[in-house]
Formats: sequence, C-alpha cells, structure tokens
Amino acid sequence: MNYHPTAIIETNVIGKNTQIWAFTHICAGARIGDNCIIGEGVYIGPNVIIGNNCKIQNHTLLYEGVSIEDDVFIGPNVITTNDLYPKAGSDWRDRFRETCIKKGSSVGANTTIICGITIGENTLIGAGSVVTKDMKANSVCYGNPCIHKRNK
Repeated sequence: MNYHPTAIIETNVIGKNTQIWAFTHICAGARIGDNCIIGEGVYIGPNVIIGNNCKIQNHTLLYEGVSIEDDVFIGPNVITTNDLYPKAGSDWRDRFRETCIKKGSSVGANTTIICGITIGENTLIGAGSVVTKDMKANSVCYGNPCIHKRNK
C-alpha cells in the first residue's frame, strides 16, 4: 500500500499495490482490494467494501452500506447515500439501505446514487446522473432521474 501522509486510514484491510492520495479518510471496517487508486479527498465510510482494480476519483463520498465489486470506476465528486429519509437527531437504522455497484461498471462525475439500489455489471452511468432505482447490466444509463438509454 502506498499512501499520502495526510490520509486518515482507520482500517488494516487494504490490498497490495493500492494507492491512497492526500486528505482521504478511510474508516474502520472498510475493506479495499488490490491494485486500487483512491483519489484525493475521498471519504470511505465504515464497512464499505471495494473490490480489486477499482479507481475512485477525487472528492467522492462512499457511505456505510456501499459495496463496489472488481474493476469499477467511480468518477470525481460521486455521492452515495444510505438513509432514504434523513433527518437530524433520530435513529436512522430502520431507514438504512445498502447499495451495490457490480463488476466492471463506471459511474460518471457528479453522480448521486440514492441508497438501496444495484448498478448491474458493466453498466455506464453518465455524468451528473441521479440514480434512484436499479440499473440493469450491460447498459448505458443517464439523466435526472437516471434511466436506461440503451444496451452496450
């Protein structure tokens, strides 16, 4: 593992040849595979799972409940969520939802992913999309809300 000295790393489960850039925070319980690149200013929440050969671009926020399979590209400023109806000062565990980004997918810059969905294998999510429902495998999807536009 190669990491910048300003990175905050609270997990011991980081694969070989993974690079972590400046001002990134990786929380306890997170698991990151081999040969990944984690960009500057990324937040990886507790228990997030990232597979092998993934690239997570600058200033992305991956909150607890997110799992990313192998060979996934996440563009800069991508935001995930894990609470369907967030509010301050309340127990949110009953609203908690997991999100899965399947193998070989790419998520474009400035995309927001609402929790509880699955992005299918080898799917491309266009930049600036708001993903509110499952996206099927081998497809190109984009928009607000994000919809299936065509098969790859």
